[in-house]
Amino acid sequence: MGFPTNVADEVLVRCGRHCCLCGKYVGQKIELHHIKQVADGGDDSVDNCIPLCFDCHAEVKAYNNLHPKGRKFTEKELKGHRDKCYARYSINSNNNKDTYNFDNMHKKIFQPTSNDLLAQWGYSELDKTCPLFQGNIILVAGYTGTGKSAYLHHVVNFNIKRGQRIVYCCLKDKVFNVALEIIAEDAHVNVEYIKRGMITEEDWNKITHNQNISDSKNLALIPYSEISDNSDIISLVESSGAEIVVIDDFNGIIFDDCKLVERFFYQLKSVSAKNGVIIFMIYNLSIPSRPDKRPMLKDFPSDDYYRLFDTVQLLYRQNMFYIDDCKGQDNLEVIIAKGALKNPQIINL
Repeated sequence: MGFPTNVADEVLVRCGRHCCLCGKYVGQKIELHHIKQVADGGDDSVDNCIPLCFDCHAEVKAYNNLHPKGRKFTEKELKGHRDKCYARYSINSNNNKDTYNFDNMHKKIFQPTSNDLLAQWGYSELDKTCPLFQGNIILVAGYTGTGKSAYLHHVVNFNIKRGQRIVYCCLKDKVFNVALEIIAEDAHVNVEYIKRGMITEEDWNKITHNQNISDSKNLALIPYSEISDNSDIISLVESSGAEIVVIDDFNGIIFDDCKLVERFFYQLKSVSAKNGVIIFMIYNLSIPSRPDKRPMLKDFPSDDYYRLFDTVQLLYRQNMFYIDDCKGQDNLEVIIAKGALKNPQIINL
């Protein structure tokens, strides 16, 4: 038996259609779970309900009492996760209008400090050709599998070691996975081996002897649940105290029309310039049907998606499409479509 409509409406509003376990915004892909099963005497009340995504719902229901393995989700624990989620998305009654309670987003993540060093790419050719300046907003775009995230993980690692404070907005993946990927890039270890528990002793030694990133106080990873609204990104750039902000999935920022895209970027450009924050943003392009698969600016939905960026880089790997022509090669082409000292330019990394 399902929950009545009035109960469903209330709990979905209270959680903002976010899963109460993993914290992801899942929209329609959400289910209502009885904390205490009906067969065990549970009812269809708000107190006995927890909204979960498909994956977490399956996880909660998967425990087998006859063959116990791992730790079962208890009723008390589920209610604790749920209440924490409800509190995060509760309505702030002190305001005249409905506003989600993102108070922590308006507080500084990093304390003020003096750092005169400018951020760098960490690739000597790019540092000469396409220098970074305070207040720049940079777009890094490419196809799925090109290595956009790994490319920026290198930039993150390089600048953390130079004392730059970085906020990384995890719109695309869980914070834990992003942390693993950043650490793996710095140690030059295959992150998939870490995730699958297949890491060798040699790779483990590389990680344990490389504590620059894992022990760093200059990196803050922000989960999607804390930045699900465009205005929260603006507040984060304005108030975090970071020198660099990375937004790992431009596609995850929802706009109703192109006018809102333009308005958002005018605001972003203004606050980045005012606070001297460099912003990196990743965009995933669809693969075009034309024979030459190299990405172009016209592959964006409109020029609103790149016009206001100071720098636009298009990443491309030829061996994704022309394997026979580039055996033994795995070069990453960085096509500087905007913002280089000489446009356009291709750099092989």
